[in-house]
Amino acid sequence: MNSYRYRITVDALTDAKGEPVQGRTLIFEAMNHDDILTIVDRMRARLPFDGVTVASLAVGLKLFSEVALTHREDPIFAKIRPALSEFIGELKQRLAELASIEQN
Repeated sequence: MNSYRYRITVDALTDAKGEPVQGRTLIFEAMNHDDILTIVDRMRARLPFDGVTVASLAVGLKLFSEVALTHREDPIFAKIRPALSEFIGELKQRLAELASIEQN
C-alpha cells in the first residue's frame, strides 16, 4: 500500500496548572494512506469549529484509524471498529453535504 510519511511533533507548553514546561517533546514518524494535510484543509473550510479543533480532530482521527486499520486483526480493535467506521462515514457525509451547500 502506498503511504504518505509524516513527522509528528508534540511539544509540551504548559502543565495542567498552566505552568510553563520545557524540554518535553515527543517526535515520531507515522505512515498514512491519506494526505492528512489536505484533509485538515478541507475540514477547516467546511466544519463549524475553530482551526485548532479541526486540526486536532483530523490528525488524531487519521493517526488512530490508520493504526486500527493496520492492526485490524488485533482483538483490541474489535469493539471500536464498527463505531469508528460509522463515525468516519457520518463525518464524510457531513463534509459532502457542507461542500454541496458551498457550491449552491
